[in-house]
Amino acid sequence: MTFGKRILRALTYFGVILLQLIMTQVVTFLISLFLPISENLLLNNPIVFAALVGFTFALGVFLTGWLAIKLRWLPLPPKTLHRLLGALLGAYLPLAAALLIFRSLQPGSPFFFASIVGSILGFYVLGWEDRNR
Repeated sequence: MTFGKRILRALTYFGVILLQLIMTQVVTFLISLFLPISENLLLNNPIVFAALVGFTFALGVFLTGWLAIKLRWLPLPPKTLHRLLGALLGAYLPLAAALLIFRSLQPGSPFFFASIVGSILGFYVLGWEDRNR
């Protein structure tokens, strides 16, 4: 692979990861618009709030990555179930840790960003295969 192709592949991965990061916020916003859950329910039940936020983060990461693979922007095998489970696991682990430590999720908590990054990492890590075989 030439140097130019490696740079192009790295930029493609960077662009898809940036798009996944953006889509976590877009999906969370859209779900909050279309799901008529009162604020009191989410504030009084941090487990429901963490479940909803983790699901929207994983959904944004998974759908964007799946589309990038289907459009052949990323040269990866689909492994749909592995990637979905990785995104969900990566999103829920930091949120569960935050709930265990603080008992609630406050606005601006760094665990939200950790959840997004974990979801993106989970999407790629559980979909890897050994290319040396």
